[in-house]
Amino acid sequence: MAMFKTLSFLFLLCFQIHGTVAADENSLFSFNGFVKSPSFDKRVALFGDSKLVNDSSLIQLTDSVTRSVGRVVYKKPINLFKGKQRNSRSFSTHFSFSSMSNEIGDDVLAFVMVPSSLDLSLFGKKDNSSSALGFLSQYAKNETVVAVEFGISRTGNSARILVGRPESAEIRNLSFVGDLMMDNGRTLSCMIEYEASSKRMMVRFRKSGSVKLFDPFFSFSVDLAKLWKGGEVTVGLSSANGNSSSKAHFLHSWRFEIRHPPPMWMHSVPLEPNEVSKEEENGRGRSECTRKMLGALIFGAACGALGALLGLYLWTICRVRRSMAVVPEECAIEQGKK
Repeated sequence: MAMFKTLSFLFLLCFQIHGTVAADENSLFSFNGFVKSPSFDKRVALFGDSKLVNDSSLIQLTDSVTRSVGRVVYKKPINLFKGKQRNSRSFSTHFSFSSMSNEIGDDVLAFVMVPSSLDLSLFGKKDNSSSALGFLSQYAKNETVVAVEFGISRTGNSARILVGRPESAEIRNLSFVGDLMMDNGRTLSCMIEYEASSKRMMVRFRKSGSVKLFDPFFSFSVDLAKLWKGGEVTVGLSSANGNSSSKAHFLHSWRFEIRHPPPMWMHSVPLEPNEVSKEEENGRGRSECTRKMLGALIFGAACGALGALLGLYLWTICRVRRSMAVVPEECAIEQGKK
């Protein structure tokens, strides 16, 4: 009976571990290229001038006309909060894009997070600004949003941070260094990370073919749990080509993932741009790898113990049955005397 309880406990343990892994897998989406399909239509919405490019697996975000804007939205709500206290969870999103122009001008792209209750048709609204976030200030004044817009040009790079209600939020402007121009249609990758424990959001870049890992970057503070107090959010990308009449922006891939926060010792993130150390980058990668290895070892150990106990249980049953089938020696002697 005790062995049966032990087997049941280990089975439930393995089931819970498997369920946790499955939940993590279901908490992300990944598009390595885009193809027109019923699944794509259910998950992704295109607004403004954005459209799928035939036979190229790309989304063209803007047209080659002045003040063109295009937006991509992942339609399924994302739950960023857990537990009774509705604490926020860490996440990361990756996307790669390119521009087909070599002119001196701005390549403007923004990552946007809004409450899932927001009417998605607002992403199709146009405005008179050259910003990728102008539609929020004009049509979503009373909504609580988090948005990061960055502009890349030969004259310098800039970023705009919008946290809170667009009508009353203080928009933070900053600049960051680095040659991020996408000459000859080369792609640029962007990774945006949110660390729930340190309540910081970090933005990193990497040019195609570069050995540098998402460098340079900038970061800012934001408490998502306090900002939204639970609930679900919708994420999207917005692009604008400003006053240039010959720029078309293309989205190549997009990924979003809910992940476990790293240990507290890894949260020495600089408050200003370009102060990150290589040791921190290496530590982040090692911690993520260690976490995955530890999870795999625990799962393997639990399954191994379950298999060993099950084998021992079956061997014990077979041994008992075999001993019952053999006639004891004393009984055999008594039968001979009779």
